[in-house]
Formats: sequence, structure tokens, C-alpha cells
Amino acid sequence: MSATVKDISTVKKELSCELGAEQIEKSLSKAYKRFQKKAKIKGFRPGKAPLNLVQRLYREQARMEVMESLVQEAYSEALDENSISPIAAPEIENVSFPDDDTTLTFTATVEVLPEITIAAYDDIVLEKRSTEIEESEIDAEIEKLCQSMAQFKTIDERPTQEGDTLEIDFVGRLDGDEFEGGSAEGFSIEVGSGQFIPDLERQLSGLELNQSYDLETVFPEDYHKEELAGKKTVFTVTVKSIKEKDVPELNDDLAVQVSGGEMETVEALREKMSEYITSSKQDLVRNQNTSELLVALRKRAEFELPECMLKEEKERALASATSRFTSQGIPPERAAELINDHREKIESEAAETVKNTLILEKLAELEKVESTPDEVGERFQKFIQSSGGNAQEVFEQFKGREGELTGMLQREVVMEKTINQLLEKVSYQETEKTADEEKQGESAE
Repeated sequence: MSATVKDISTVKKELSCELGAEQIEKSLSKAYKRFQKKAKIKGFRPGKAPLNLVQRLYREQARMEVMESLVQEAYSEALDENSISPIAAPEIENVSFPDDDTTLTFTATVEVLPEITIAAYDDIVLEKRSTEIEESEIDAEIEKLCQSMAQFKTIDERPTQEGDTLEIDFVGRLDGDEFEGGSAEGFSIEVGSGQFIPDLERQLSGLELNQSYDLETVFPEDYHKEELAGKKTVFTVTVKSIKEKDVPELNDDLAVQVSGGEMETVEALREKMSEYITSSKQDLVRNQNTSELLVALRKRAEFELPECMLKEEKERALASATSRFTSQGIPPERAAELINDHREKIESEAAETVKNTLILEKLAELEKVESTPDEVGERFQKFIQSSGGNAQEVFEQFKGREGELTGMLQREVVMEKTINQLLEKVSYQETEKTADEEKQGESAE
């Protein structure tokens, strides 16, 4: 067997393989003998039919088997001889196996990982971000908590006002005709929550119970439905019920209630909230630093992306986006429209994800980052929690693919450790605030 390698690109190679008559003859001989043992030919006991008769009756089947096995053997041998490690199944083409059984030729196109060279990365400078929290942040979270514990009471003696939750029927009309998606019955909305078109929602304050109103509104110019963007419409709105939010007073009793008895005072509740906000901000800062780090690394490493990896990540990203839209109650047709509207951005981010992965894998190799069994075990527990199931369900899901699960968890551990190691090596520098940012900070105080 002889094989030549042609570089189609930095991540794609074409192997041209040729096998001679001697190798083909040996394989055919073995194939005929196998057929001879199991052949059922009239007039002969199994295994006793003459070989020349078996060759005549089973020639095409034998040639097909030999061709398939020799192509696979030659392909594997060519990979070994040329030290090629493909990252996906090959594309086998141009198979030629003449009837005289003298030669067998084919080409195999394979994709490989790119050669990645990364300039020094310990001189990368990231923005220094604070993880300190303000009392106002604790106050805001406490307020959200109180709001979540609010009770609602029905109101019938006054008009609607901001903060009320309304149940309404509405019908939207464009040029006097109802339009698709512009009507609903028993729709619940909190006035001021931003659920509706701003121009329409502002008009929901001051309405009377059991009354109908024709409210003129203009859709935003950037509205996602082009046929409505910037258009003046009329919504006929009927108020079916008005409910006022009764927010509980912040006191020790509330602290006991919301914590299930774990915290007995407002002070203890604030302390717990402080820990939660600090942890959340630390996670946020790490994510921001990681994003900034990866941008810097991508700029320092230029290489071609394998098509198979890019295709797989694009499909995963599009499927994830579709699932996210549909889980929000968006109809499949509308979800498909949104996907198409954002396809370019989704695919661009998928390409960045592939590049990030390849860069981090290379740096993990350079930094000699490895996972330990304990770390993989911890990652498995996190995986179970994020999946919302239990260990048994996960094992059932990956039954027969346990190696795939272990490999996935190991890669996740290595990626996280590599990022942590890099974030410790780079430098951090405070950035000068713009005039607008300084004004915002002063107004917040």
C-alpha cells in the first residue's frame, strides 16, 4: 500500500491511497474461503463446494467485502504512517476497484486540529474590577425580596395606577383591521413593568374598572414585526380587574418567614444577603474577566477553524437558541423568525466558541493542566444539579456512553482550571472613567 498526503488547507488533508494486486489477492482468497465454509450450494454439503464454484457465485459479494475492509485498513495505515490524527470521520471518494482485481485506489479527506502558536500571554492587561458591594445593593435585593412576598387585594373604588396588576381584554387594530397577535382575553399585566409597548403602557394608568377605552399608540420604529414598526394603531382595552400590591413591612418576623426560621432578625437577613450579592458579583467579575481574556487571546492567535467543529457548534448554538425561545412561550414560527434575524450573530459567536476551545486546550497543554478524580466527581455533582435530575437519571441518559460523559467532565474541569490559572498570571489595571460615567456615579450618590 502506498499513500500520499496533500494539504488542502491548514486543517484539511487529502490522502491518496493505492493497493496492489498482491494485497488484493490475499484478501480475496481469505474472503472466498470464508464464503466456502458457509455457502449453501445445491448438490454440496456446507463447506464442501469447490472453490472455483464459490468464486464464480460469490465474486461480487467477496469483492464488496474486500473493498470495504481494504479501504478501512489502508486508511488507518496511512494515518499511522503520516502521523495524522483526524478529528472527524473521513470523506472517502474516488474509489476505483477494476474487475481485474489488480489495483484499489481511493482518496480520503480528513480534518485535523490546527497548529496553534500563541504569543506571550502573561503580559495581557485586563480591567481591574471591584467586587465590593454597597449598602444600596443590599437594600435593593431586600426590596426585591419584600416585593416577592407581596399579597394582592382587589380594588374597585379607584382608577388604575402604576404598580397595579390588571386583568384586561384588548384588541389591536391597524387601519381599522385587527392584526395577528394583537388581541388577548384575560391578559395580566403590572402597570409600569415594561411588558407592553411603552406608549401603550403609559396609558394604562387612570383607567376605570369594567370600562373600555380606545387607546392610540405608535409602535417603535425598531419593532420586530416590520408591518407594525412605526405604525399608528388603536387598542381597545377593557379593564376586567384591578389588584393592588400590598408589600409586607421589613421586620424580624419577615426575616423568619422568608428564611424558614434560619434567620431570626433583619440584621441576619442583611448579612446573608450581603454574602449572596458578594458571591454573585465575584462570579460576574470572573465572567467579565474571562470574556476580556478570551478576546485578547483570540487576537494573539490566528488560525483556521476546522469545518466539522464549526458546523457542530453552529448547530448546537442554533438548537439552544430555538429551545430558549420556545421555553419562553414563543410560537415555533416566531422562534424561527427570531433565529433567522439573529443567525449571523449566533454563528459568529459559535465560531468564537470553537476558537476559544482550541486556544484553551493548547494553553492547558502548555500549562500542563490536568483533572483529578475528585475534581471530576465535583463537576459531576454540578452537572446533576444543572440538569435538574439525579445521578441515576444521568447514568441512564449516558448508558453505553460512560466514556463520553467522563471525557466531557474532564474537559470542563481542565478548561476551568486553565482559565483560573491564566487569570492569575495576567495583570489588572484600573481604567479611567469617562465624563458620563463619573456623572452617573455622582448622581447615584
